[in-house]
Amino acid sequence: MHRFSIISASDRPRLSAVYCRLAGAFLLLLVALLPAPLLAEAPAPDTEQLVRIARERKLSETPYWRTLLHCPVGLTPYRSFVDDPAFFLAETGKTDADAELSALIRTFFGEAPSEVPLCRFIARYTWVYEQLADVIDAPPLICDEAERLHPSSATLIFPTYHLNNPASMFGHTFLTIETDYQAPMLADAVNYAALPDSRNPITYMFKGIVGSFKGYYAILPYYKKIQEYGDMAQRDIWEYPLTLTPEETRRMVLHILELKESYSYYYFFDKNCSYMLQFLLEVARPGLSLTHEKGLTVIPIDTIKAMQKAGLITEARYRPSIGSRIQAGLGRLDKNEVGIARDLSDGTLTPGELLAMDLTDRTKRLTLDLVTDVNRYRRAKKKLSQDEFKPLFLGTLKARKTLGKGAPDEKAITAPPEPTTGHDAARISATVGVYDGDSFEELTITPAFTNLLNTDYTKREGIQIEFLRAQARFDNEESELDLQALTILDIISLSPRNPFIRPLSWTFHAGYEKRMTDTGDMKGAYSLRAATGMAWNLTDESLFFLLPEAELLASKGLDKGASVGPGLRTGILFSPADRWRMLLSGNITRRMPDDSTESRVAFETNLTVNRNNRMGLSVSRTDVESNGAWETSLSWHRYF
Repeated sequence: MHRFSIISASDRPRLSAVYCRLAGAFLLLLVALLPAPLLAEAPAPDTEQLVRIARERKLSETPYWRTLLHCPVGLTPYRSFVDDPAFFLAETGKTDADAELSALIRTFFGEAPSEVPLCRFIARYTWVYEQLADVIDAPPLICDEAERLHPSSATLIFPTYHLNNPASMFGHTFLTIETDYQAPMLADAVNYAALPDSRNPITYMFKGIVGSFKGYYAILPYYKKIQEYGDMAQRDIWEYPLTLTPEETRRMVLHILELKESYSYYYFFDKNCSYMLQFLLEVARPGLSLTHEKGLTVIPIDTIKAMQKAGLITEARYRPSIGSRIQAGLGRLDKNEVGIARDLSDGTLTPGELLAMDLTDRTKRLTLDLVTDVNRYRRAKKKLSQDEFKPLFLGTLKARKTLGKGAPDEKAITAPPEPTTGHDAARISATVGVYDGDSFEELTITPAFTNLLNTDYTKREGIQIEFLRAQARFDNEESELDLQALTILDIISLSPRNPFIRPLSWTFHAGYEKRMTDTGDMKGAYSLRAATGMAWNLTDESLFFLLPEAELLASKGLDKGASVGPGLRTGILFSPADRWRMLLSGNITRRMPDDSTESRVAFETNLTVNRNNRMGLSVSRTDVESNGAWETSLSWHRYF
């Protein structure tokens, strides 16, 4: 039986073609009637259109774009603090933020692949992509190096003051970047520092002041920085975990990738390690405003306080240096036990012989722990070769293992005052006094930083750093206002010696001051003096120092207009109470070829009222040959 059909087999192909034409016509009619957005998106704009859109949105004028280019918000006209031309894509990128933005769009947002490495501009590219994402019809480009990084948090590191290195006399700051799967010691340290071309300290200081060194951001393991600062330089370290989120930390890391090979000229007193690190934090957290507050000087501790104020820092951790550990270890042993530790470190006594001695296990543990630190210090200072160090170190550890862990507080070290609790950097002082029977008033301004009598630092050492101190005196008898002193730089570093660590103490002074002549008159003089010697702790609260010195003096009050001669400086610095410090000092200098001798003795004391206010009393006697005069003064010091 056949199925009924009105179409013959021969007509079916012809009819199928008709149906296809009718269907095509219907679809064309439907397409014509539908609104355009339902059919397809508009074609993506080309790079010139993106440049135009970026300008319409004023992206190059935004504070964040300026931050990415290292230009402080509010600085006009725009100028980047990065000096390396390779950091920019546009020839005028250092001084033209819009040209740099346009060059970046033309380089990375075109259809043709760019020959410029993306990772060198990854933070800037990422931000621009985010701002233009609504008009870009393409996924973001990938920086393979950035994709391998998984940062989770960051910490600000502050190795404390190191007066034996001009670059670190105010301290130093750098960052560490942590991940979830690494121990803190294995974190990467991000450091900005000068790359010096001279080891001469005078040349080093001068070039650092005028910005002749190039500063680079460098990345290296944190444990190496601990060895550098804590073991070799004997500098305590303070760690400040930052409140950055993982996303903020990643944003900062992308910017660090851009900076690895770019330089900025390094200036010791403003564009230094601490100031330049603030750009990284501003990139991490948009809206932060740290870099625009730069004054005459930028001191690390001031930038840490600024970060606290901005909510970036809420806690602090103390990491004692090997020098602090050795000093603490010495304080736990008596004189005889210290002698045993010295014999162990020298190898004249073996750990096995110590274990056989009639000593408590606690004393044996403390002795071996001290010797371990001493030998690590000697190795860091290259006083022991690796072949000498290894058997001493392993023998000590083997003996120590037999004695158990001991009490948890057996090796506790009392942390010094946390640095941000101390006074601010600048100081203004108002003084009233009497010199040789005549009354006077003085006003002194010191932009930075501290003096020997401040109680904010450890009692065991002496630290003084004064920079550009200006002192004006009004003599009531003569009704005259004179410049009493203008100090360019005054440094005193008193580092106590102990049986294992024997540092040199030293001073340096350069500036103008009124000095007594051999006629008894006070004349202006330009002085340059330096001293080096030794200091010892008499007690935990007192420090005695003895420093041979030399001085070059130039003054119209001298017979020959100038003099040079040897001298000796000595004194005792002591702290009767936590907020009270005293200094009894004396110095004598021979002036040649004048053949005159100047001597001075002084008693000075400082009482801390609160964090930024001090009261000071000074009594001194100065003699040159047969002429002499007493001076007594009372001062109020205000830090700000």
